[in-house]
Amino acid sequence: MENNNLKIKILREAETSIEEGNIKKAEILLKGYLDYNKKDPDVSVILARIYSQQGALKKALELLKDQSHNYFSVFKELSQLYIKLERYDKLYNLWSKNKNRPFQDLNTNEQVKSAQTYLRRLQVFLKTFVNKTIETPPNLNYKEKQYIKYDYKKAIEHISSRHITSNNKTNSNTGSIFYNYYDLEELFLAASRNIEFEKREIKLEWDFSDSYIFKFRKIGISDGHREVLNYFRVATIPNTNKIITMFPVRSKRSYNPCLISKEEILPICNSIVHSDLVYRVKTYSLTKK
Repeated sequence: MENNNLKIKILREAETSIEEGNIKKAEILLKGYLDYNKKDPDVSVILARIYSQQGALKKALELLKDQSHNYFSVFKELSQLYIKLERYDKLYNLWSKNKNRPFQDLNTNEQVKSAQTYLRRLQVFLKTFVNKTIETPPNLNYKEKQYIKYDYKKAIEHISSRHITSNNKTNSNTGSIFYNYYDLEELFLAASRNIEFEKREIKLEWDFSDSYIFKFRKIGISDGHREVLNYFRVATIPNTNKIITMFPVRSKRSYNPCLISKEEILPICNSIVHSDLVYRVKTYSLTKK
């Protein structure tokens, strides 16, 4: 009981330190606890997440590989590390052994449902990148269909239905839209050609995608017409320039945006002028030199 109380205290202090931006303090607290309790999955997952965010992926992997896979939190963090490191064979083995496991840290129906959603996304990811013989889940949603068989015209339709309106007012299902006087297809194609792989941010919590920020002055609006937006976010199928969705976002100084060349801006701004540049598929790899 005393050890459990100490663990709860350490976790709370570490969480507070992370929220306050004092990552180093959180790291020291968690490492200190693990010096005496090396097999604790709850603490190990949080410390591994810190390492992962710092780019120390192999260090995070070393910490988690001996932890109990009975914990979904361990399974999820480990699977995301394998994706970031492109160790897809390890990812496949992890998924195969644990996809039907009753994880002991899932205590509510909501947690179970969330885990099932994650396992389904992982199944689609593995079918796309590792093993075509993996069974396709039933009732695929838009993003899952794009993974299985990508169609860039479907992507443009998807973006248009959610992020463009005739009166330039935001939809109820989205917080931002592109101004409708831009040529969406030209913007889409220009973005796909100007993706800079080294600027990607790997998103694994919700849709298993790579994310890029583009700078484009007065590209859209947010919050019911109240704020003009000068950037837009692009989400792609990992390691490719196959865009799944894109939408305007707020300006942030921390962004390291991709840029669209001046030559490609004219057909975006003028719907009468169209470029002769066509969509092309190019695949990137984290391990490719």
